[in-house]
Amino acid sequence: MPAAVEIWDRTRMLEAQESLRSTPGVTMLIHDQRCAAQARRDRKRGRAPTPRTRVVINHRICEGCGDCARVSNCLSVQPLSTRLGRKTTIDQTSCNLDLSCLEGDCPAFMSVTRPRRQRSKSAPDLPAVGSSTAGPPDNLPDPPRGHQDVSIHITGIGGTGVVTVAQLIGTAAMLEGAHTHGLDQIGLSQKAGPVVSDIRISHGGPADSSRVGRGQADLLLAFDLLVAASWAGLSAADPKRTAVVGSTAVTPPGEKVAHPEIEMPSVDELLSRVEEVTLPDHRHWAEAGEITEALLGSTVTANVFVVGMAVQAGLIPVDPLLIEEAIALNGVAIEANTAAFRWGRWQVADPAMVASRVKAQQTDRQPHMSLPPEFAERVAALAGSGTELADSLTFRVHDLIGYQNTKLADTYLERVEQVTNAEAEVSSGSTELTAAVAVGLHKLLAYKDEYEVARLMLDPEATSVVDAVAHPGDRVAWRLHPPTLKALGLKKKISVSLRWRPVFAILARGKRLRGTRLDPFARNPMRRIERSLPVEYNDALDRVLDRLDPDNLATAIELAELPDIVRGFEDLKLRNVEVFRARLAELSQGDGR
Repeated sequence: MPAAVEIWDRTRMLEAQESLRSTPGVTMLIHDQRCAAQARRDRKRGRAPTPRTRVVINHRICEGCGDCARVSNCLSVQPLSTRLGRKTTIDQTSCNLDLSCLEGDCPAFMSVTRPRRQRSKSAPDLPAVGSSTAGPPDNLPDPPRGHQDVSIHITGIGGTGVVTVAQLIGTAAMLEGAHTHGLDQIGLSQKAGPVVSDIRISHGGPADSSRVGRGQADLLLAFDLLVAASWAGLSAADPKRTAVVGSTAVTPPGEKVAHPEIEMPSVDELLSRVEEVTLPDHRHWAEAGEITEALLGSTVTANVFVVGMAVQAGLIPVDPLLIEEAIALNGVAIEANTAAFRWGRWQVADPAMVASRVKAQQTDRQPHMSLPPEFAERVAALAGSGTELADSLTFRVHDLIGYQNTKLADTYLERVEQVTNAEAEVSSGSTELTAAVAVGLHKLLAYKDEYEVARLMLDPEATSVVDAVAHPGDRVAWRLHPPTLKALGLKKKISVSLRWRPVFAILARGKRLRGTRLDPFARNPMRRIERSLPVEYNDALDRVLDRLDPDNLATAIELAELPDIVRGFEDLKLRNVEVFRARLAELSQGDGR
């Protein structure tokens, strides 16, 4: 570059755009950087070294605020559904390892770094999956077979192996002697962007075209429901011709991850769109990601699971053994992909058996929680026959005892009991308001101060997240930006190794000082606000309960759910608190109808 040209780091991209916009005349911006998706492909193929550090998120600390997605602009930062609502996770299978998500203002991040001596171009960068649980039964029934020609329209998202799975199907068909033609429409090389692959399998001779045109699909293979329900998926379907097999999982676009408040279509809405253009008696759906996560320990093989469903339903006219041979020829995660394919076949052959296996695995992984007898009795009385409400209350009461003590848990239950009695008077059998208050009040009471973050850093659930990524001998560290040090001028996060566990254990035990005159953090402006929010919430709730009737029950429920707005840490949380307070005032005064 000429000497007069100043070269900036990519972190100044927005600043550069604003500067050039205000400059008169013609300007030029050159962003010189290797495609991150291509770099990830080269790592998988051993052509480039894999960075030694990965990032994981402790979802117990995470607030699901989307700040890490905003600063990184990375679609591997994805929402995670938990017992405490929507949180954030890193999709390790598509992560480009640039670590930009660490810039989010959040103490939930941990790094896992392999020692230099273990670094190798060909070494796997993630532990193997698929061998930790029992495999599928062997006695699979044969699927219905035929040698009919078929046109398959596959929809999914980039970075999940859509094209690879299309090639597996095509390879298996060729091994059987059929003619195959395929067309991959991947658009820009953007991870998590929509991807469409067409496959035509014919036995009498080559197909006229590789592309499956409008209304020409015999099978819609929906790896991602959001893409399948878009024009990219629906345009090829015909209600008199097209069968559909797919996963009900929806991967939110980047805008949704960065801005959790954005509403997305529900699964039911998306399913309805697809069902309008497909055959009524030829629809097979399953939550493939959830099932493969439970049975195989990872969602990586979810697409192959869906292929297994389609084969067992007789909608892909290829011998299942040849699909497995194609998986072996591909040479990637052969054991895990073969198991996923067989589990997908079982999902069609015996869905009840698969569901029982999934439930058993999920139950085994859930930590057992027992409450003191007096609390357990009160929870049972509040929940009645509602298992979901009982689970929610049990978890939150248990958490509040760990957060502070039984006194706080007792205060919490007293409030929930008052709401339950008021709701029963105006709507017999309704528990929606009770459930909303149970969630909202818990969130405001268990705010994440220094003591709570230290407690959750040592939580077993955080360890399990690291175990899913780490190899023996890896160095694990917390990535923290303590508010006290930030106020003193520290601009970046610091790396704190696990050797500091005893220090954080001591800090976690300091919770008994919380809010007292001996609390060194009590005068922090953020902590004062956090202590005031439950009081403001309860006062507003009292005003609504005093005039509660069937007509304003919906308003009361909306008010009870408002604490979900209070997400994030420090500056972001302060902005959300302002929104919370404004809406709380509107609803409690009756202005929010």
